[in-house]
Amino acid sequence: MSTLRTNALEGMDAKNSITIVAGAGNITTTNVQEGLAKAYVRANDDAQTQENQSVNVASSTDHGTGDYSYTLTNSLDTRGVQVSNNRRDSNPHITCMNEDRDGAGTMAVRHYNTSGLTGGRHLCVLFGDLA
Repeated sequence: MSTLRTNALEGMDAKNSITIVAGAGNITTTNVQEGLAKAYVRANDDAQTQENQSVNVASSTDHGTGDYSYTLTNSLDTRGVQVSNNRRDSNPHITCMNEDRDGAGTMAVRHYNTSGLTGGRHLCVLFGDLA
């Protein structure tokens, strides 16, 4: 097995797209600018990130029960696409994007259970283009 080490990769056809050949001729073209997560947070019910569980998150705000926002260290060029989690314990939970607070420099979420907004541990991943 060979190891490739480099500081920069640039696509031949499109600067931000790289073709990856994996296994028995399987070919995948990946847009590295848009196709990678730009932010990640795993937080407690007070919006405080769990130890070493955030990427590109500068600070957090607890706006009230189940309503949280995270300021990005490096903003996106426009509002991103967010993927949040659902969690199951004795009461199902889901975390979803809060478009009222979300923006290029902010990842905002609302955390629900079957009774409505509730506090709870949550994780979110944000995709988009960095500014």
